[in-house]
Amino acid sequence: MKKGHILKIIIIILNLILLYRIYNITILKHQYYTEKYASLANREVEGYSAPRGRIIDDKGHILVDNQGIKILVYNKIPDIKEEDELYIATKLAEVITIDAEVGGKILRKFYYDLNKHEIDKLVDNTILEKYHKRQIGADQFLDYKYSLIDEDILANINKTAAYLYNEMNRGYLYQDKVLKSNISAEEFTRINELDLPGIRFDIRWVRKFNYDTCLNVLFGSVGPIAKEDIEAFLNKGYKMDDIVGVSFLEKYYEETLRGEKARYKVRDNYTLEKISEEKRGSDIILAIDIDTQLAIESALKEEILAAKKYPSSKYYTGSYIVIANPQNGDIIALVALKYDGSTFASDVVGLLANSYTVGSVVKGASQTVAYKYGAIDEKTRLVDGCIKLYSQNEKCSWKRLGSLNDIDALAYSSNYWQFMSAIKVSGQKYTYNMNFKPTLVDFNKYRDIFKSYGLGTKTEIDIAEEQLGITGKTITGDLLLNLSIGQYDTYTPLMLSQYISTLANGGTRYKMRLAKYRITESGEREEINKKEVLNTIDIDKKYLSRIQQGFIKVSNSGTGAGYVPKKYKPAGKTGTSETYFNDIQTTTKSFIMYAPYDNPEYSMIIISPHIGYSNSPNHYKYPVNSHLSKKITYILFEK
Repeated sequence: MKKGHILKIIIIILNLILLYRIYNITILKHQYYTEKYASLANREVEGYSAPRGRIIDDKGHILVDNQGIKILVYNKIPDIKEEDELYIATKLAEVITIDAEVGGKILRKFYYDLNKHEIDKLVDNTILEKYHKRQIGADQFLDYKYSLIDEDILANINKTAAYLYNEMNRGYLYQDKVLKSNISAEEFTRINELDLPGIRFDIRWVRKFNYDTCLNVLFGSVGPIAKEDIEAFLNKGYKMDDIVGVSFLEKYYEETLRGEKARYKVRDNYTLEKISEEKRGSDIILAIDIDTQLAIESALKEEILAAKKYPSSKYYTGSYIVIANPQNGDIIALVALKYDGSTFASDVVGLLANSYTVGSVVKGASQTVAYKYGAIDEKTRLVDGCIKLYSQNEKCSWKRLGSLNDIDALAYSSNYWQFMSAIKVSGQKYTYNMNFKPTLVDFNKYRDIFKSYGLGTKTEIDIAEEQLGITGKTITGDLLLNLSIGQYDTYTPLMLSQYISTLANGGTRYKMRLAKYRITESGEREEINKKEVLNTIDIDKKYLSRIQQGFIKVSNSGTGAGYVPKKYKPAGKTGTSETYFNDIQTTTKSFIMYAPYDNPEYSMIIISPHIGYSNSPNHYKYPVNSHLSKKITYILFEK
């Protein structure tokens, strides 16, 4: 007999064996399986998931909610065998449909596990000997066995059954396996009639965002426990297959938001009786005002589109905005959008991860250093000019500003004032073309004061992913002067917000916070993130007051005049810095402000990176920050 004829006969025989095995499992042994698992009645099982606590804004708007999806779950109950799982998968395949790709290996495994005895008879003795001598591994040997199953045989295998069987054996042995989501009413009825062991219906709770806001990214996401965190979660009473917060607020407040699963008792007919209801986790209330948030997002979109009409904005893609309460560190709005020429995307993570040189906005902190170390006082006057260090070009203010006192130096943003102060803070006296060599101690005099305002240190916001900026390592005279005017170290937008808030309230640095309360089971508010003082500014109050006066003058007649209408009593500071975008030198604009200056309700920061660039065909820089600040103050005080 020809070899081809023999192969066809083998295929026919194997197909007949397959049909008999399925008939044997699903029909002849149905009573056996029913009786076998009746003894497992009265076990208790836990629900698949529980609804998490909701995330709510300061006015009671639900920002993140739960949505329940009916799912089909398999759990490998004690003593269940491979043959039992083949039975369950085959029976389920008779009553449900699965829209999923089923690869050849999945089909081969299913067929092989149904017909191991017959397939093993086909193994070549040479291969078997190599396996026994450990010349080939177990996985390689199994793949060889799979290769003995012909494609014609695979065509007759129930793909749904093979898929279900594969899903039942994925992951950890005794964890819940979701076999299908969005179960229909008809499927629900037909599956219930089967009374299959290890099979139950449950609800999978997924997160639902109620507002289209860039903040959704910062609310975070939920998912399986990361491998490196499993032990820690197990020690807290979690199961390996639990869904947990994996980023941002969901992760930070996991134990508050976590719900309690329902519990079921297995009855004699293997149906489930709920013995305890699921409980939603505690809701958390944020300081965020979603109406303010959305209004500012809309204003930013308008200004980005307006700015992109100018050729100088080629590398400008969006701005960062933080609105906070300077009296307690509460964050009212966090807005950051990136525009790619056609669509807007959230860049809100950049508020706590991206850092920039921010320019002259730091001069309030720089002047604090000068006061503290006696370089200046309220009587100091200087005629604005230029500094010339050895082997360096002259360093000047943006224009000659005439005779200035300490308040005017801030109002009109004199670089010369800060340069002269930095040299004095270092214990030296300026002379033309001097070889200025400060030490690391001199740099740290600035950095320590800057950190006390929040610049160069974490704001302690309730998000673990907050990043530090870049602290320069090189120590030179030129770079110390740059540091004093915000042109060396880099700071995140969130740091800038804490800095202006600290100045606004009179020198108290509060931990920044998004969440304030949780709602207890009795419906009471319980503070979960208390207002916390991190430090106070170590400077005589009269000097802090003079810095505030300088910022008030900035907004009334100085470099920030017109950024905010005077009726809101603003105090602020502008900043311009040299930055880079893919090795192209660009200009970044910053603006910080609080109002009203006699009893601050809001602080605001805006950073607009790369709003202009060198060699631009048009050097006009669209005034995005001044336009935004007007619109935002209107939103804050009028709406």
